[in-house]
Parts: sequence; C-alpha cells; structure tokens
Amino acid sequence: MFFDVWTILNPFIKTVVYISALITIGSILFHFHFSKFFDSELAKYCESLIKKVSISGFFIGLIAFLSVAGNLGGELSSAINVSLILLSLETLSGKSALLFSVGFFVIIISIFGNNTFFNFAKSIGVIFILLSFVIVGHSTLKGFSAQILIVIHLFCISFWLGSFLPLKFMCMNENTKKLSIISEKFGQYAVVYISSLLITGLIFSYIMVGGIGSLIFTRYGNFLMLKLFFVTAILSLGALNKFRLVPLLKKNYSEGTKKFKTSLQFEIIITLLILFVTSILT
Repeated sequence: MFFDVWTILNPFIKTVVYISALITIGSILFHFHFSKFFDSELAKYCESLIKKVSISGFFIGLIAFLSVAGNLGGELSSAINVSLILLSLETLSGKSALLFSVGFFVIIISIFGNNTFFNFAKSIGVIFILLSFVIVGHSTLKGFSAQILIVIHLFCISFWLGSFLPLKFMCMNENTKKLSIISEKFGQYAVVYISSLLITGLIFSYIMVGGIGSLIFTRYGNFLMLKLFFVTAILSLGALNKFRLVPLLKKNYSEGTKKFKTSLQFEIIITLLILFVTSILT
C-alpha cells in the first residue's frame, strides 16, 4: 500500500524538479540574452523570479532526497527515518538530489552580487543542476554519449520553456513596450536552441529505443511517442508565435499581445504534460 503511494508521488516530485530547474536556468538565459532590452519592471521581475524559484528548487531537491529514503523503506514514514536517510547518501538517486539542491544554493548566493565572481558562481550552479539529471536515470544506461546529449537537451529546452513566464509578464504589463523586440530576438535565438533540442532529442531517443518496433511494443516507447506528440504540439505553437503573432505585435500591439498571451498559456499547459511524461520515462 505505502509502496503504491511512492509510486504515485515520485512522478509528481520529479515533475516539480524539472519545472524548478527549467524555469531557473531558462530565466537566467533569458536575462543573459535580453537584459539590454529590459525596462526596470521586467528586470525586477526576472531577478525576483530567479530568486524565488531557486529557493523553491533548493527545498524541492531536499524533498526529492527524502523521497529516496521513502522508497528504500517502502513506507511513507520512511522519508524521515534517520538510518534510511543516511543510506540514501550512498545511492545515486540521493547524490543526484543533493547535487540538485547544491546547484540551487550556489545560484541563491550568486543573486546577491553582479560581478564576475557571482556570475561565475551562477554558471557553476547551473552546471550542478544539469549534472544532477545525468548521474541517475535512463541516460546512465547508454553511457557517456547519452549523458552529454541529455545535458545539451535540457540546456536548450530551458531557454525555450524558461522564457514563458517573463514573456507572459510582458504581455500582462502594459508599460512593457519592448515585447515585439524581445520576442523577435527570441525567435532568432530559438532557431539555434530548438534545432539543437530536436537533434539531441532524436538521437537520444534512437539510442534508447533502438528502432521503430520498440516504440510500439514497449511501455517506454509508448510513453516516448506520447511525449513526441506533445512536443510536436508545442513546436507548432512556437511556429505560430514566430511567423504570425510576433509580426502581429508590430502591426497591432494590443491584439497581438492578447493572442500571444493565450498562446503562451497553451504552451505552459502542454509543457506541464511533457514534463510529467518525462518524469515517468526517467
């Protein structure tokens, strides 16, 4: 009975882990690429977003670590069993969760400064978070090349998914008139990021399943096809944004903003579905 509880809880915990990581890394990339176009309100929003999600990510990592102890004991109360917690330190899952939290802790420290040292610390925090995903899970089954692909894949998807909240904020903030500029620049960068995302994703998928038959006749393959369906849907919305809604922002800012915001909301919903399916796959 209690094992079933952890079977249900684990995908949700993993989903929140993905969300916190992608939003944080994506917000940092968004700030890195577009900060020169920020007004004061957007700058404060992005800084606040990075800070809040990093703090949340730190504690989510600790919860993920405790869930390892919970799984080891097979009962809900096992998550706070001291002996099982100590045993969790010896597992790859436990080390991954702690590395995840350490990465966020480093980012939290980096928020309090804006010089070269703090920017370097922020980069180290991002690296720790990305590495936490490749020392455990399905990527470890296929060796170092698969792990490298996952790191690149996660980094690229962070740029895209991490931009949703800042762009949505700009849509809701009538004083932010640089939405058309940033969204156009975002589309230019997205060509490189999404191309890399697709290439690494397809190669990794092929490495994992090995052929079309595995997509059809294995549960892993079935969930992978479901994920690919959602990815196709979100890519279609991204293409709509780039080729129709971004040009509309220049012609009719008010109407373009409303449609762009609606599109972002759909992308956020599909993203949550993708991350949940990914949590099951891993």
